[in-house]
Amino acid sequence: MSRAALTLVGRHSSHYTRIVSIYATELAVECAFQPVLDIGSTDAHVFGENPLLRVPSLTTPEGTWFGSLNACRELARRSTAGVPLIWPEDHATPLGANAQEITTDAMVSGVVIVTGRLCALADDAPSLVKPFARLRGAVAWLEANLDAALAPLPERRLSFLEVSAFCMLTHLGFRQLLSLEDRPRLTAFCQRFGARPSALASGYYFDPPSAPPAG
Repeated sequence: MSRAALTLVGRHSSHYTRIVSIYATELAVECAFQPVLDIGSTDAHVFGENPLLRVPSLTTPEGTWFGSLNACRELARRSTAGVPLIWPEDHATPLGANAQEITTDAMVSGVVIVTGRLCALADDAPSLVKPFARLRGAVAWLEANLDAALAPLPERRLSFLEVSAFCMLTHLGFRQLLSLEDRPRLTAFCQRFGARPSALASGYYFDPPSAPPAG
């Protein structure tokens, strides 16, 4: 496939964008990358025509897919790599489904905190008390339950849960939101998944020339 056929519109500092980057590598689907340099823009064109003004978007010849999960599903449809995949709806137990829900919510909470900091809010500001509490609660729950949630999944399959959990957890350190030093199971999980070529190729950094933004 031509590199110009697909374009990932996003930020290298975004856990949402990193999910799609990992899927593109794992599924061997080539994508160009278009960085969003002004995350504060109110122009949908900057975000691949996403009216929600968020990253990522995946532009294709047939149209644009908004959001990480939509983009990953489209990459899977285009892939010829034959990688078996597990999607959020494939979790047939409360444990797996709850792990995905908690991971997804923690990603949102992280963005709320980063945005608050950019608005010069202190971490103990009233509007950030609950997001921090939600984030701490999510990490504590995942420390106790993520391994068990992933254990029933068939080997050699890629699950949206493990990719999104890895991206969320590593984003915590990148953004200095929470430390995983006292979370040995999650630290080990991040080390295991982080050794994959797709993870090594998608590390976080700020797209110049912008200042550290939300994302």
